[in-house]
Amino acid sequence: MSRIVITGNPGVGKRTISNMLAKKLGFKIININEFVIKNKVVFRDKQLEVYDIHIKKASLMLRQEIKKYNDVIITGHLAPYVISPNQVDLVVVLRRSPKYLLQTFKERNYTIMKIKENVTSEIIGICLYDSIKKFGLNKIIEFDTTTNSSKEIIKRLIKALHDESERRIANIDWIDTLNDEKELLKLVSY
Repeated sequence: MSRIVITGNPGVGKRTISNMLAKKLGFKIININEFVIKNKVVFRDKQLEVYDIHIKKASLMLRQEIKKYNDVIITGHLAPYVISPNQVDLVVVLRRSPKYLLQTFKERNYTIMKIKENVTSEIIGICLYDSIKKFGLNKIIEFDTTTNSSKEIIKRLIKALHDESERRIANIDWIDTLNDEKELLKLVSY
């Protein structure tokens, strides 16, 4: 039985990596965003102009869903908030250069508030921090999807699933990119 969480900010490649890994290993995928929408545990935050979820209700429902499968990939940026540490064997945190995320968010027509929130979150490593805090260092492997190919990530990820010594934090630091990317600096300066 193997249960893998794939998390990271929007635009880092969670869906791509999840689909490739599921195909290679024959695992079921639970997409947290799709799950909470389907099960109507979302609500609209009118002030922030975003959707949010009922954390406790989503957690309970996901717990029951995960129990249905021996081998499953749970994917979504909300994983550290709705999945319990005892439900997973490996946590994959995907990261991507804020410069490329900015372009992706513009293409997706994100609001300026949503762009600021997600770029800032990537720069300071919120998904990694929250994953470490929730799941512990020994379950985590981190990848930069800007510089690592999907095939290389899958190869290393499968190795880490079976060999805990392969799990590690990549020490990704985007702070220096702010010096070169004035548009990013404007986004994170309030």
